[in-house]
Amino acid sequence: MQYQEVSQKIYYSNKEYVSIGEIAHSLLSLEKLINQTPDILEVLFPDTSILQIDVFLNELKSDSLWEDLVVKLIFGDQKRFDVCIENTRQRIGIEKIMNNPKFLSALIIAMILSGGIYYLGKTNTPKDSEAKAIIEVNNNTIIQIGANVVDMTAEEFTALIISAVKDKEQLAKNSYGIIKPAKLDSGASITFNNDPALQIYPETIKALPEYQVINDEYSESIENRDNLLLQIRAMDFDSSKRGWAVVAPDLYNKRIRLQLDPSVKSTELLGKEFIHANVTIIWGINAKKEPVPKLLFLREIVKHNKP
Repeated sequence: MQYQEVSQKIYYSNKEYVSIGEIAHSLLSLEKLINQTPDILEVLFPDTSILQIDVFLNELKSDSLWEDLVVKLIFGDQKRFDVCIENTRQRIGIEKIMNNPKFLSALIIAMILSGGIYYLGKTNTPKDSEAKAIIEVNNNTIIQIGANVVDMTAEEFTALIISAVKDKEQLAKNSYGIIKPAKLDSGASITFNNDPALQIYPETIKALPEYQVINDEYSESIENRDNLLLQIRAMDFDSSKRGWAVVAPDLYNKRIRLQLDPSVKSTELLGKEFIHANVTIIWGINAKKEPVPKLLFLREIVKHNKP
């Protein structure tokens, strides 16, 4: 199976601390939005099929909010990968995409802003029209950056994003989830890869609309739970973000993906089967429209013991 990795560094300039729950929700929203990028990439490179995208959290810093992500595009086999390389080389030069994270950054930001513009367009009140105009100023700058990388006009690149994304409602929801932590601080911006040009400005953050879930059964929710019994079922001492799984008997009878707060050392769990912990639960909905825990953030270990 062949793949290509692209790094993305995202900085929220909040002056105050952001809760783990808000961070978790924004990361999940960002993952979902990135998983919509193949819609656009496969239009850009029509003979290419991206089978899967994996998003990994490489580092999370508490100085404001700094997220270091690794995006892995999985092509399935060498032939698919070679086709993508050849198409890219013929069109714009391989180094501009595969060795330059700027294009993916511009694409992600343009998708975020397009999601907000789409949602505002559903109501189109005078107030929403004013907010839309503010967002479009920011979006025009980002669109031009992305268009330059792939040797397209701004109009072509805009049309590509608008036409290629299949689920625009999901895009709007993901967009709001990503920018929500910045909305907690009136002066906050979001910058990608330390590049001031790849930025969602404070005035844009204010203008981006709050996504309202029409049907609550499809929404995600966040819950803090203290002193929850966990049975450790999978561990990865090389990472606090990947490879961990638990069963929480009082919560759910199947495995739940686990991430460790940076303050929790993986060595504290060495040799432990059962623990009681303070956690943040990310709830979702399964195929039967039932609430299920999708992710647990282990914030603090209360005690080690069997039930």
